[in-house]
This record gives sequence, C-alpha cells and structure tokens, in this order.
Amino acid sequence: MTYDASFQPIDEKKMEGPAPGGGIELNFRDYWGYDIAGYRIAKLLGLDDMVPVYTERKWNGTPGAISWRVANVQFDEADRYKQNIHPPDVDVFNKQMYKVRVLTQLFYDMDPNLTNVLIDKDWKIWRIDFTRAFRLQHDLKDPKDLVQCDRQVLAKLRQLSFDQVLDATKPYLTKNEVKALMARRDKMVTYFDALVAQKGEGQVLY
Repeated sequence: MTYDASFQPIDEKKMEGPAPGGGIELNFRDYWGYDIAGYRIAKLLGLDDMVPVYTERKWNGTPGAISWRVANVQFDEADRYKQNIHPPDVDVFNKQMYKVRVLTQLFYDMDPNLTNVLIDKDWKIWRIDFTRAFRLQHDLKDPKDLVQCDRQVLAKLRQLSFDQVLDATKPYLTKNEVKALMARRDKMVTYFDALVAQKGEGQVLY
C-alpha cells in the first residue's frame, strides 16, 4: 500500500528569529522534532485522532519528521474564515476547535496560524505543524482562547506527569522544555477550574 506523506526537515536555532506579526523572537527555534513530540503528547491526551501521525525518517540522507498526509482536505481554517463558510453542525465544530486550542496553549506554539488547522470533507479538524512550539515560557500564551474543555481531555491533563512526558518525547524535547510544558499544564488546569467555579460545570466542560 502507498499513501501520501509530508516530510519536514527544518532545524534552525538562533539568538533571534522572526515572530508572528513581523516582530523578533529571542532564542528562536524551528525544529522538525517538535512535530513528533506534539503527536506523542496528543496521544497521551487522547487527541491523536486530530493530529496526523509524525515519526522520524531520513529522506536523501537528511533526518526529519514524516507525517501521514491528511486526506480529503476541503480547506484550512484561514480559507474557511475568509470565505465565511459555516460548518453544518456548529456545536460539533466548536468542540473540535476547543481541543485544538488546548494543544496550542499547552505547546506554546509561536506560529499557530489558521493554515495549520485543516478541515476535511467530513468537517473533521486536523492540527498540523508544531515546529515552532514548545517554548520555555511557564505562562499560557493566550489563556482567553480556552473557552471550554472536553472532560476526558481535562482528566488526562491532570494525570500527566513530568516523567511520562519526558519519556514519551525523547529525544525531541529537553528537560527544560518538558518542565515549561508541565508548568503550563498546571496553569491550564487551574484556569479551567476557576472557569468552572465562575460559570458552572455545564458551561465549561462537555
């Protein structure tokens, strides 16, 4: 059997690099290994059904991340938004998007542009490309993006341990990157707990 795949060999590390919106990001990192780490953490959270499989391979002698190419894509979220196309079931679509936002905040993705959110012909959402994620910040980048959360995802977030994440993401994440991720996990759980206390469980969890 043959199937379409995508190969990502990017591996850049420098003191300064481009930030979204035209700014400058210090300690810039753009790394194919983050795609693999992202998939493995998504798997720990039960969200690997919306992140395509990423694994390490060599192509023409160059190491990189190869991924299962998402089939039957009708457009990405940027195009959907631009064309003002509405999903057939808004509630189902939004609940998928809330899961995407959890990953984006947990991973501290510096490039979460909407072209990385693919929508297939069944209106299933896929999140791709984490090469500029896993920064060392301990705070959430945009906590207000966290509106609702799947109950099972929140339960699995609570259960995550440093050792579990470090073991799952070797050798692609450093200990400091995992520490930062766990600090953001703590902030995220606290944030959702406060939101439940403020609005009620039925308004936050599904």
